[in-house]
Amino acid sequence: MAVPTDTWTTGDTEIIARAVIEAPSIHDTQPWNLRLPGRSAELDERLEFAEPGLDPLRPDRLISCGTALANLELGMRVLGWRTRTTLLPDPERPEMIARVDAVEVRPPSGSDLRFYAAISHRRSHRESFARIPVAAATIADVMAAVDEVPGVHVRLLASDEAPVLAETLTYSAEEVRRNPRYQREMFSWTSHWQPEGITEVVTDWDAGLDVGGAAGRALVTTGVPDTTALAEAIDRESVLVFATATGDPLDLIRVGIATERAWLAAVDARLSASVLTHPLRVEDSAERFADRLALPGRPQLIMRIGY
Repeated sequence: MAVPTDTWTTGDTEIIARAVIEAPSIHDTQPWNLRLPGRSAELDERLEFAEPGLDPLRPDRLISCGTALANLELGMRVLGWRTRTTLLPDPERPEMIARVDAVEVRPPSGSDLRFYAAISHRRSHRESFARIPVAAATIADVMAAVDEVPGVHVRLLASDEAPVLAETLTYSAEEVRRNPRYQREMFSWTSHWQPEGITEVVTDWDAGLDVGGAAGRALVTTGVPDTTALAEAIDRESVLVFATATGDPLDLIRVGIATERAWLAAVDARLSASVLTHPLRVEDSAERFADRLALPGRPQLIMRIGY
């Protein structure tokens, strides 16, 4: 058996880089840089995306970096390594997100191999799902994929809580309609459930998303959907809410890790998924949503899963 060298081979580099490149990111910006020194990997935040003063998109960029980190760890494990991850901060390198070291040779687990295969099949499904209930055991498996991510609470939205999410989305949409400063970066958060009274085309997480037939164009809102109809549509789907105690960078990175692990578990179970974040960034929407659901922290991301 060949003894591993202390550097990555060309084939190793391709496997790791492909995993990172295919991670979902806000507006498909891939706001990270990857370095592969020795038998390690370093993920940095691309600070050129930062806006002067208040930076409303940074939370989603940090979540994006977390999804890339989840894939990075997975790629290294698939290559046959046990990994050790050190998350930010590093006072000498404020841009660093994490360093992942290959600690010792270890064969990948069956789930590692399946989840790595799921990376290339993961896509955002922005339309309504088939009206086929997702089995409780399958949802439990998806949620279990994030059990080892500290500080992230994942909750399945109950049927009687669908109106709370619907009201949060329509509240955010109304705030956006009144405040043009939000509209440039606004996500599509109601087209998933195809309500009436709203027209939109957007760029969102991932490349090539096509909502309304025009990927890469800006969202234009023309109305606010009916809350009752929206709640009924939400109730037909399985919706997960990801929450953290704070909105600090470390918590946001962990949300990204948890999101990608859950997403890959869903793909492995032959499900589709998509995520929503921007409605929770509008004014006090997150606080209102958390209070109504008695969440143990701040909601950071909403994930839909289904067939």
